[in-house]
Amino acid sequence: MKARKKPIEVFAIKYDNNIILEEFLKLLRTNKKEPVRYDESDGTIYIIKERGEIALPKGNWVIREDNTDGCFWSIDPDIFLQTYHRVKGTVNTFVKKVYDVDFVKIDTNDTKNVIEVLDFLGYKIATPLEELQRDELVESVKQQGFLEINTLEGTERLFSGEVVVKGIKGEFYPVSYDNFIKVYDILE
Repeated sequence: MKARKKPIEVFAIKYDNNIILEEFLKLLRTNKKEPVRYDESDGTIYIIKERGEIALPKGNWVIREDNTDGCFWSIDPDIFLQTYHRVKGTVNTFVKKVYDVDFVKIDTNDTKNVIEVLDFLGYKIATPLEELQRDELVESVKQQGFLEINTLEGTERLFSGEVVVKGIKGEFYPVSYDNFIKVYDILE
């Protein structure tokens, strides 16, 4: 299915060497629902979400959409620069550019739908063994109620009723359906 990103304002800041680390961590910790940890060995910050731990390495942007869940999200710098633009006269206010994406919604109780999601994610079947492995994965997803997917920021869980989006560079990311309809217009 296709959807179009809405031009929504977000708070955004780039995590780089110019950041005052203590203040930046304090900002990220304002969201009490999602603990944050800092890895001193490489400077990566991790945000612990219900769906998994996402990485915020130096160079990435962090955004917060106040019109959705108010959580912080890590975005690859190239993707950020292609999909956001700064609001004139502001420092940390950006607007999402309008662009189309492909997406699929998952129902973890529906075998056919789980297979459709796996196909969307590029899970290819070339041999009977691969088909058997896929069928075992489908049963596992149905039992657990989620599918783990690899994103640019880490492994995240896609829960039943949620959406997986294919981004502008072919990357995948899960979105709760409530947030999805707030930031995308469904086209088909």
